[in-house]
Amino acid sequence: MSRHATPARCLYAFLACLCLISARPAFAAGAVEMQVERIVTTAINEYNSAMQAGDPTDWLKYFTDNVRRKDPLSAQQGKQEFADYYAREFKSIQAQWVTKKMIISGRSAAVEFEWNGVHKASGMSVKADVVAILEMASSGKFESIIYYFDTAKIGQYLATDVAAAH
Repeated sequence: MSRHATPARCLYAFLACLCLISARPAFAAGAVEMQVERIVTTAINEYNSAMQAGDPTDWLKYFTDNVRRKDPLSAQQGKQEFADYYAREFKSIQAQWVTKKMIISGRSAAVEFEWNGVHKASGMSVKADVVAILEMASSGKFESIIYYFDTAKIGQYLATDVAAAH
């Protein structure tokens, strides 16, 4: 048997290389999704830790300078408005984010969670089901976060804090 390359061997080698090259994007897409899930999970843990400490700095580091935040009661654009919002939230509320379900698609995440909070000034306790949609920029930081929740539950004291800010 000859060890020289035959046209058939060259064709098989070429096809094998082609299969490997075309399979790489599938592996990369899976890796990106795993990275997004890890970053979202880590960011949520940082939110809870930062909330306990009363300092949003460790939560804010996960967001771009042009971040957009929106919920049924307010909207912020840019890192300064975003930071100001969370400074008020962390000052007036003691809360915890408990994830129930997370769905990742590309660089987007939908997170269903239970938000357990206590308004520090009134002592009022609130438990609400919330959905957050996070969009990750190519930098690996989040460029937007949108919350959906029943305003009747959370709005009683958040609206007061938001109105005070405007």
